Amino acid sequence: MNLAEFQAQLRTYTQPVVVDFWAPWCMPCRVTRPILKRLAQEYQGKVALWEINAEDHPDLLRELKIFGIPTLIAFRDGQEISRHIGAKPESDLNEMFRLLSEGKTPPRLKPVERLLRIVIALVLVALAFSTSGGWPLYVLAGLVFFSAVYDRCPVWKAITGWVQDIASKQNSGRAS
Repeated sequence: MNLAEFQAQLRTYTQPVVVDFWAPWCMPCRVTRPILKRLAQEYQGKVALWEINAEDHPDLLRELKIFGIPTLIAFRDGQEISRHIGAKPESDLNEMFRLLSEGKTPPRLKPVERLLRIVIALVLVALAFSTSGGWPLYVLAGLVFFSAVYDRCPVWKAITGWVQDIASKQNSGRAS
């Protein structure tokens, strides 16, 4: 399956789709797969689950920029809305399916992760302030801070939405 085929299949679904990229040798995948299958049954008709073996589709993984497994990507209306890398606790997976079934977007960062990034940014600012010529640390602090809030930034959402629209129009033009 290539990216164009994958996107064409996604467009046929009216419900959100969670795609599980896994491999048979991946131990975290073995832990999460039964949970995902149970959740797919529980949310049948509201959220679809696709399972894609990474070994069978390396080109698709490369095109989707998937560098680790398990990776879960949630799609709505053919657009990626959430991505999670690595094994997640059952409670997190259940929350993701619940939010998707309610038409909501799962958060990209947990509050603890967000707070940790903000604290790191503040430490970098303090370090930059205490050293002379610390402008690279200010830049790094800004980037770390932005990584803590980008998913809530309306300007970022508008820009990325605009870029995704252009990319999808270009991809649909190539497929024609």
